Amino acid sequence: MKILIFLLTIFSIKSFAFDNPYLLRSPRGLLMGDAFTAVNDDSMAQFYNPASLGRKRADFELHPFNPQFNLPNVLNDMDRFSEFPDEPVAASEVLMDYPVTAGAGIAPGFKLFNVGVTFLASESYDLLLRNQAHPMLDVDLRSDKGILIGVGIPIGPSRLSSRSSSGSQTNFGIGAKYLERTGVRDTISFSGPTSLECLSQDDVGEVTKCLGKTRGIGWGFDAGFEHIIKNGNTKVVMGLAALDITDTKFEETKTADKLQVSDIRNQVNLGIAAGQDFNLFHYIISADVRALNEEMDFGKRLRLGAEVGIPGISFLAGVNSGYYSYGAMLNFKIMKLTAGFYDLELGSQYKQIRSKRFVVYLSLFDFSFDA
Repeated sequence: MKILIFLLTIFSIKSFAFDNPYLLRSPRGLLMGDAFTAVNDDSMAQFYNPASLGRKRADFELHPFNPQFNLPNVLNDMDRFSEFPDEPVAASEVLMDYPVTAGAGIAPGFKLFNVGVTFLASESYDLLLRNQAHPMLDVDLRSDKGILIGVGIPIGPSRLSSRSSSGSQTNFGIGAKYLERTGVRDTISFSGPTSLECLSQDDVGEVTKCLGKTRGIGWGFDAGFEHIIKNGNTKVVMGLAALDITDTKFEETKTADKLQVSDIRNQVNLGIAAGQDFNLFHYIISADVRALNEEMDFGKRLRLGAEVGIPGISFLAGVNSGYYSYGAMLNFKIMKLTAGFYDLELGSQYKQIRSKRFVVYLSLFDFSFDA
């Protein structure tokens, strides 16, 4: 049971009881309440809206090293874990219905003119212990790797360059992704023979293998529009993105009774952002309405974000489905460091299951030039 206590203490849940429609998110976006569909001007552009690749920043951009780590924010729950019990039954009472998370990812890539290529490698280990009367363990363990390719095409007569002081531009974008996902998604009885056998293993790899680790391959497709209006120091962006069109489904290369890896649902998102840059001071405010193609509470759809800063440092804040986020970003040309706290709604209803998290992100040796 030592490996179980380790996993439940370190990792989070995004399994059957939870909503998990995303592949990887921008750390800066997460700290802005994930209201990022129209902001979308960093190395994670292809995860939000491929139309943003049509923006003119430089002829060539390189993002070679940008790892991020997502960990549980237990600072507000120190009393819960101050005297963590060794006995499995007592430990299950402490961890019952408590979502936490841990994961790591890296998405190096480059952009040549309007074409973007992003490579992905990420790990996410998610567990949820629920049902006090008969404890059940939701398991969603994922290891992803793949490649995303997209293009943003300016349409219409208007164009904006990096030096434009005013004007407008409309971009259309499409993207494709190839993904390999290895893991397991299942619900097992906490006290059943399967869990007792598997969770008694001393190695995480052996635990996942015992639970029925499965490998799946999937193709996904994205499309989007955005319209940019610039007037002097002021810029307004409106974006609409359809991500994982018709769902990104993983075809298992190994079959096992009811075992599967989690698919990625189709989502249609609308965003707007406005801001001003005065060289010595800048700000951005943004809003997203998510999942226009699904039925859900409006509060769960809504994201709001803000960024204010001076050269070298920005402060980030937001509201994501009614939960707050905040953090800071340091930008020193070849190095960017982002860190902060954010909460997510994991359930299918507004303010149903709250997950408290911490993110830290480091980007090194970003490089760009004009031909």
